[in-house]
Amino acid sequence: MNFKPLLLTLFALFSFAASLVAQTTQGYATYYGSKWHGRRSADGSVFSNDSLTCAHKTLPFGTILHVRNPKNGKEVLVKVTDRGPFRANTLIDLSQAAAKEIDMMRAGVAMVEVTNLSTGVDYPRAADNVPELQLLDPVTGKFYTMGEWQRRADRQKSIAKARAEQQKSRLTAQKASKARYRVGRSRLTAQAKRK
Repeated sequence: MNFKPLLLTLFALFSFAASLVAQTTQGYATYYGSKWHGRRSADGSVFSNDSLTCAHKTLPFGTILHVRNPKNGKEVLVKVTDRGPFRANTLIDLSQAAAKEIDMMRAGVAMVEVTNLSTGVDYPRAADNVPELQLLDPVTGKFYTMGEWQRRADRQKSIAKARAEQQKSRLTAQKASKARYRVGRSRLTAQAKRK
């Protein structure tokens, strides 16, 4: 009896099942310095120290990670938006807000356990626990999410477009009511002719 195809099938099934189990890794975590606030991250979004985001070397952008500090048991959910860290023996770079959540700001570097929640394991709506980034509008003093900022920008664009159309129609009406002249060029004199 030939066991090779059976063993090959079992190996494929076990490797597929292992990929579905949440992968937990241990390593050192650091956090972004203040100079990175407001700059673009590798996925194209603007980095904010107030958001719960992180940098990872290999995981796809948008992956949700559960980060736990084993010293104090504090946990945080973060989203991968950048590449890095590029220091030896460092697994993940956290935003300052995420570092505060797991209480590692004073130490600067902490041993953490990182679990990938985007592996197909059905966790109870883990992505909804990540708060959406809110930015301060210095004019109104209110905080707005990115969706609200986009709706406000779209509304302002439509208002500006409507005003431009009104101004264009007013200018067209003014041009029609005034007499227009064409000035011909001649070597001797310029002549004005009524249209």
